Amino acid sequence: MKKATFKEAYYYGALLYAFLIPFHQQMATFALGIWVLLSLVCFDKKALVGNKLLLWLPVMYLLYFMGIFTAENPSFRFMETKLSLLAFPLIFFLQRYPEKQRNSILRFFVYGLAISGIICLAQATYHSFAFENGTVVFAPNVLDGKGAIESILYGGNYFFGSYLSVFHQTVYFALYLTVGLIILLFKSKLFSIKKATILSFFFIMLLFLVSNKASLITLGAILLLRTLTLQTSISKKMAFLGALGLAFVALIALNPRTRLSVEKVYNGALTIDKNARYGFSTRLLSWDAALDLVKAKPIIGYGSGDSQAKLNMVYQEKEYIFPLKESYNAHNQWLQTWLETGVLGVLVLGIIFISLFRRGSSISEATNFIVALALILFLNTLFESIFNRFSGVSFFSFIVCFVLTLNKGKEESIV
Repeated sequence: MKKATFKEAYYYGALLYAFLIPFHQQMATFALGIWVLLSLVCFDKKALVGNKLLLWLPVMYLLYFMGIFTAENPSFRFMETKLSLLAFPLIFFLQRYPEKQRNSILRFFVYGLAISGIICLAQATYHSFAFENGTVVFAPNVLDGKGAIESILYGGNYFFGSYLSVFHQTVYFALYLTVGLIILLFKSKLFSIKKATILSFFFIMLLFLVSNKASLITLGAILLLRTLTLQTSISKKMAFLGALGLAFVALIALNPRTRLSVEKVYNGALTIDKNARYGFSTRLLSWDAALDLVKAKPIIGYGSGDSQAKLNMVYQEKEYIFPLKESYNAHNQWLQTWLETGVLGVLVLGIIFISLFRRGSSISEATNFIVALALILFLNTLFESIFNRFSGVSFFSFIVCFVLTLNKGKEESIV
């Protein structure tokens, strides 16, 4: 290997990780390990990035570590799960990534996402065909005794929900798809118009099939932001907004799961229901239990290891059957952070998001792209505890460090 090529080996580690993110988390973990190793091996003091904003992620990790001492039954599981809070700041501190390399990283992520989506559809198609009495039968239903529409409502169809998303939980696959869509819509120079259009419709179709309700909200936010930032006349923007509204009405009408959710909201059914088993109804139970715990111990929280046990106790006391059975977390990163690290963790998480939005306002040529990324991450934290799984915390850390270092090593203040 030539010396010049060896010096850039860390960059190929970045491409490998970006491509494998949408696939199984073990593959992404392996790629992240290679990326870290190559970044260390290719270390060059001149390439160091003096961006103090990167410190906020290790500070968050430190708060989780301090939670060991406040928990009644401390757990060290966080040390592995949340290691990305240390790995990505290290990676982006050790090496600079010029615009050309960053664009390639984004392309590889989009291509990996497209291929993973094709694989998901292929396996759904494969499992949906069967031989009965010598004939080929198309039967996508997983649940016995339920029709096609009913099976979709209860997550029992190979082409919808968790049966389609074979590599990640639906919430994380949907997060990746929305970020892929942001790249296609706000970084238009990375792909030809034809390719970007095809991939955009493909990702929107996958979001429709994954049927994660929070992702459909984020999809609406992305398309609304893109429409408002179009360089065109007000009348054309209004026409685009009208078309967007009609498209979402059609999306809700065609997807049985989203249509059912809208009907529940319209009928006032999204209230505390102890027997709730699906969707936002169960999230309401998790939020209610988490808020009770936060009110009881708002300053230092419950530490690493105790939060889930405390949540389960509240579930049991309030007879929240399904959240107790499934040991649901808070399903909100802000509440989950408050439970585990106290008010300091919430403040640090807030500073991270403020830093992201400020970075968007300071880089005029990438403002819309950065704001869209920050907005999507923020919306996802409202509906999911994304730090509880590697698929979430690693992607969050990657995007945050990618955005915060866009100013190629310029010194930043701590806030």
